[in-house]
Amino acid sequence: MFRLMLVGLRRYWALAMLLLLQPRADGRKLTGAIGLVLLFPLALVVQSLHWFGFLLDEIFFRGYRQVRVTEPLFVLGPPRSGTTHVHHVLAQDPQTTTFRTWECLFGLSVTARYICLGLGRLDRALGKPVGRASAWIGRRLFAGMDGIHAFRLSDPEEDSLALMPIASCFLLAVPFPRADWLWAEARLDTAVPVANRQALMRFYRGCIQKHLYVFGENRRFLAKNPAFSGMAESLLQQFPDARILACMRDPVPTVSSQLSSIGPALSVFGFTELAPEVRDAFVELLHHYYVHLINVAEREPGRIALLANTRLRHELSTSVTEGLTKLGRPPGEALAKVLAKNDALSRSHKSSHRHDPAEFGLDRETLKMRFADVYDRYSF
Repeated sequence: MFRLMLVGLRRYWALAMLLLLQPRADGRKLTGAIGLVLLFPLALVVQSLHWFGFLLDEIFFRGYRQVRVTEPLFVLGPPRSGTTHVHHVLAQDPQTTTFRTWECLFGLSVTARYICLGLGRLDRALGKPVGRASAWIGRRLFAGMDGIHAFRLSDPEEDSLALMPIASCFLLAVPFPRADWLWAEARLDTAVPVANRQALMRFYRGCIQKHLYVFGENRRFLAKNPAFSGMAESLLQQFPDARILACMRDPVPTVSSQLSSIGPALSVFGFTELAPEVRDAFVELLHHYYVHLINVAEREPGRIALLANTRLRHELSTSVTEGLTKLGRPPGEALAKVLAKNDALSRSHKSSHRHDPAEFGLDRETLKMRFADVYDRYSF
């Protein structure tokens, strides 16, 4: 743990140096760079609190180390392929437990979870003044994101955020596109040395054990992380009885949707536009996700099932049921009811997110050629 803490500190120092030495790199406005520099002390305080909580866990809650992570289910897939929808639906199963947004941001340690839960009970007893205030702030800060990815503290969320203490969360690549290790770890199975890969996976396993220690080790753990699509093999190795549902969407709209979805964040972090080399890096990463997931599915046919996005929209219950059955985990009665309830809602949903490859200097035919091998191997 101490070694990983040093890794995280070293990486955050590297990010600070990128800002200080190249404040206007990649077309970033100087005001955006200054804003990030000013936010750094707050970010370091938050990460320090996480590590302090981890230390207290080793003193007071060492029992988390004995928690077994049994038959976890991971929802992967390229970003914008339906992973959030599947995650939110599966999270309604009472036999399942998953990370919530508040937990990813403020409660990674057992200690912090108990503190946050205690404060939550106190807030409810007082009429939810803090809850209402945070909801009001959230609506105003993230109102523009609702059509792309809604943020609510109580919602299920990507637990790749749990890797923030070691600066391995790929979301950091948006404000820091020159952080080379983030692009490498996004291809964890193929681009990272075995020892480093195993260390990261052990850290992630510990995060899951701490979650189950608090919320019930008898429940099945569920996670959704598009950014983990490049570590599908590592997940299956770290959790021998794990299963993966991988959402698959036509690559052309996936590319434009992904590039469009990071636009608001780019503006917040001071970028006037998406630099061509960063755009191309995202395209290449998405291509890797598709090819890697297809390869793993061919090697591990009973452990990973690919779900077509179009079927998820129009045949949610049937598609997910078939996928889980293929994995040897057909839905129980409670989950079957959840899927049936959400079936009609899925068919009637219409996204307000509009995007086109031309907005980013790309054309559909060129993208189809780049992903030709993907189209040849999987029918969308």
